[in-house]
Amino acid sequence: MRCYLRKSCRRSLLLVVYTFFFYGFLRGLLSPLIFSYSLGSEIVADVRIPKLSRNLPICAHNLLNQSDYHYVTWARKSSNSNHLLSKTKDEYSCRLMSYKIKQAVTCFDIQVEGTAGRDENATVERFPKIHLVFIGDSRIRQQFFYFLRLIPNYDRITNPLEIPRNVVPFHHGDVDVDSRVLGVRISFKWRPIINDTLIEMIHHWAIANHNERPNWILLSMEIYHMLQEYGADHQLYQEKLAQFGPILNKLASVSQVIWLNQYPVVELYAKTGTRNTDIHVQKVDQYNKATRRILKNFKNIRIWDSSNALTEEYVRGCLINRERENPDPFFVKNGKNPFINCKPYVNCLDFVHTGYAALSSATQLLYNDICNNLLYQQDDIK
Repeated sequence: MRCYLRKSCRRSLLLVVYTFFFYGFLRGLLSPLIFSYSLGSEIVADVRIPKLSRNLPICAHNLLNQSDYHYVTWARKSSNSNHLLSKTKDEYSCRLMSYKIKQAVTCFDIQVEGTAGRDENATVERFPKIHLVFIGDSRIRQQFFYFLRLIPNYDRITNPLEIPRNVVPFHHGDVDVDSRVLGVRISFKWRPIINDTLIEMIHHWAIANHNERPNWILLSMEIYHMLQEYGADHQLYQEKLAQFGPILNKLASVSQVIWLNQYPVVELYAKTGTRNTDIHVQKVDQYNKATRRILKNFKNIRIWDSSNALTEEYVRGCLINRERENPDPFFVKNGKNPFINCKPYVNCLDFVHTGYAALSSATQLLYNDICNNLLYQQDDIK
């Protein structure tokens, strides 16, 4: 009996020793991953999460600028939380709405009704009554795609209807999507760099009649300025943006203008001279800082950087699983042979274009910013 007890004690003691050894080994192995997860523009551990009421006011005003709320905290819980925590006072915290097709249509209906007074003397009904334009390169085109997902196909017409096949993987050109039932046109303008063509278009809108200019303009064009074939000249980019700023600000005094902060990219190891040596995280950050420094002088232009936290989470996830996403592809044109396919934007192997999970949440932020003031009573929003 004593022998049995001694053996039992030894086994228990060995089990305890092995358990502590395994714990120490596992902690040492995972600590780099835990440390890398904690990096970002904010550290979640430093954010005190208050006990929030379920009756928080609806978020509104300045949701695209990251200065007011802890967007990193929200991004890491965005799959199961709609709360935005205030950076100043707990009572300023609020909740985001979940936009679906019904809410998006109601938002556009209200905006269209708001234009009725200006058009009551018109002899011909104006179309579009509301016009949203996305201007830039393929990253802006992604935002265009995701915004369209909440636009129902009542009578949607896409122009152009077709493009030559096997020429380019995507349509590097302008696209208009019209719905006369909604009174809405949503456009994408392929303008990947700041040049005379872009400046002339913005200047035309700035001096045009209100019927001829867009209501909302969302733009950004930095990535192509980083590429060798376009000069890769950071100083030249700053000079062009400084010249472009006053014209864009003039348009922003009569329309809503939003400059999209460039998202971070997935770092890939590649040969010197490949695209990933032209476009990388440090360079993107350098261009973003220059852009903010220049555009802060123009008070009418808004900078959208609050969804960067979503992309940072996406990039960290890519370090764990490079092919973790595979959503159903979707298209601008509905029908037998749709011509704009978003399927290449579905996994981490595309280092420039942010994936589905992050961009769908970013689109929710945009709809909240545009629509919450219109859809909900002033007593319900903050």
